[in-house]
Amino acid sequence: MGRGSPFAAGAPVTPHDHLFQSLFAQPANAASLVASLLPPALVAALDLDRLSLRASSLPGLADGPRTADLVFEVPWRARTAPAANVILLCEHQSQADRWMPMRLIEYALGIWHRARRDDPKARRLPLVVPLVVHNGRHPWRGPRSLGELQAAPCKVLEAIAPHYFDGRFVLDDLPASLDDALRARSLTVAAELGLRMLRDARTDLSAGIRGAKRLFLAVEASASGLGALAAVVRYCLQVGGEDVLAALVQEIEPALSPSGKEAFMTGAEILRAEGRAEGRAAGLTEGAARVLLTQLRLRFGEIGPAVQQRIAQASVAELEAMSARILTADSLQAVLTD
Repeated sequence: MGRGSPFAAGAPVTPHDHLFQSLFAQPANAASLVASLLPPALVAALDLDRLSLRASSLPGLADGPRTADLVFEVPWRARTAPAANVILLCEHQSQADRWMPMRLIEYALGIWHRARRDDPKARRLPLVVPLVVHNGRHPWRGPRSLGELQAAPCKVLEAIAPHYFDGRFVLDDLPASLDDALRARSLTVAAELGLRMLRDARTDLSAGIRGAKRLFLAVEASASGLGALAAVVRYCLQVGGEDVLAALVQEIEPALSPSGKEAFMTGAEILRAEGRAEGRAAGLTEGAARVLLTQLRLRFGEIGPAVQQRIAQASVAELEAMSARILTADSLQAVLTD
């Protein structure tokens, strides 16, 4: 997660982080992501059908615990495999972090400390495999191993490679990923859609939405289903502007099934509620009014100046009352009138 302090617990969660965690906390989506990134020999040795989510709060050093994005446990397939399962550490980054290898090592130490605490008699530690999904504006330019951070000539590091602590991680560099490459990775529909939206949010999200129409239509019938559709719609509205709203309303919403349209509205409703809460916390109503207008446009089309002025002048209580009526009202006037 892109954070100001690379090791801070409780750092603010961005919309990009929220979408990543919402979609890939689902085991099927996570398993498809992992299988598309790890070496085939490791994928073949793991029972990804039994992948499970574990607590992401990890023991830290003297200055407190660490919180990773997603931590998964996966058993080995072979009966003769080590007793300890594999731990997959999945991090999302909105920008390249020079100190990422060091941060991952801190997380790995937390995982190993937890393993020792849970089983003091164990003689071996679990294998920790770190993965980073990056959706910055440009391809990853930061170090990908501790070797790149340690002060030694490159030729020396190459010569002593088996003998120094490396901390290398697998990188899913979304800015460098083309649509065909993502499609070829055999991801779940929700996983592919989520990765594409995370990537396109940094360039042209409205074009990305139109180009991913088949995925929007397929995701509502997928294993992740309507929850994934609502999460993606919420994300797109949160990070996009009027062009993104137009792409969703013109291209995606009319083609959805009735249940898909309900999930579409649910994603927008969650965003509206969050905007209202944010407005109260700041002593303002602008956030709630802006999101309510987005809801009204999704439901009834373009909103005239008189209605916009009515909403801009409404109190928090009035905005809450209108938002409570929006999903059942059959007309714009029914939303505005108690």
